[in-house]
Amino acid sequence: MMDYLKISQFKCFFEADITLNQLTIMAGANGNGKSTTIQALLYFRRTIEHCGEWIDGKYILNKVNGMNVPLNGVYCLALGNSSFVLNRNAKKNEIILGLFNENEEISVTYDVDNRDAKLYLSPQSPQKTENTDFAIFKQEFYYLNAERIGPRVNQPLQFFDYPNAGWQGETTAQLIGLENGYYRIDDERRFGETQSNYIIDQINHWLDFIMKGVKIKVETSPNTLTAQILIENQYTVSDPTLSTNLGFGISYILPILATGLIAKRGAFFIIENPEAHLHPSAQSRIGRFLAMVASNGVKVIIETHSDHLLNGIQLAVVEKKIAYGDVIINFFQHNIDHIQPEVKPITIKSNGELSDWPSGFFDQTQIDFAELFNLRRG
Repeated sequence: MMDYLKISQFKCFFEADITLNQLTIMAGANGNGKSTTIQALLYFRRTIEHCGEWIDGKYILNKVNGMNVPLNGVYCLALGNSSFVLNRNAKKNEIILGLFNENEEISVTYDVDNRDAKLYLSPQSPQKTENTDFAIFKQEFYYLNAERIGPRVNQPLQFFDYPNAGWQGETTAQLIGLENGYYRIDDERRFGETQSNYIIDQINHWLDFIMKGVKIKVETSPNTLTAQILIENQYTVSDPTLSTNLGFGISYILPILATGLIAKRGAFFIIENPEAHLHPSAQSRIGRFLAMVASNGVKVIIETHSDHLLNGIQLAVVEKKIAYGDVIINFFQHNIDHIQPEVKPITIKSNGELSDWPSGFFDQTQIDFAELFNLRRG
């Protein structure tokens, strides 16, 4: 069943309902609302954590506790002050964020002080159905910012309420090193016909699939409160080297792999630009990996500019690694006649074809080839 993210008078959106499926892809040109959509979801989550109650292992938001919700800090949010987040066409000094589907809904209205810009918004008590059971209320909530931590000699050990890689991958080494690498993952997330359930083994199987010949190991030092990732490839066989010696791609992909392997069923996993620093073949294969994660019960949201990643997801559909009905592509585009970005839902058919291919949707290669052809003829 599809959920919808309600956004009213927040940043570039005057009024929008954004479709969320088991695997949701946010695509489109820069500055057309993809990041705003993710920020709206993150801010709503922060409201639940900050102003709700913790009951029986999950968050409950039946009323607010009188606390304001900061616009900056948590989940790498950097929204500025209240004057920056109120839509310029707003008819009231309020913002509404929420989630709904055919059975349930919840939304929060935030008072916005437009006269004296504040570093927070003030939520009112939510409007909701009697029961709400959205993924956003689970304790486990996984998010990876576009600006992730690059190669480091080591990472400091930190306390976390539940295993996660941090918002920028800052606890990736600690996560992979849980129980000395013997932390067990679900059987369904094992690569191919491999047998081991241990996270370190599955990280290496998936790494080899995405980046042939790459392996890692993790060394944890309780005395220095640090964890270290050592990397091996075809040039360093049996002699692993520091991650700082092998570039950004591996460091950027590891928190995605680690989180995807351990993420709890029914929870959100939001990733901005998973293709960053990756070769096109690796971008396609990380698309297949994320399709696998979504097919195993995790609600995956991807913001991407990569047609290769989309190709990988289309292949996963054809290979029946994920049901075609579980995938939605939200294409964000500018329309000069609209007061806000236009969001066009695109589906994938069982044969991997897209239901639509609007102008501006991953068509730059064809445009460039056509221009090159014309220039050569000239």
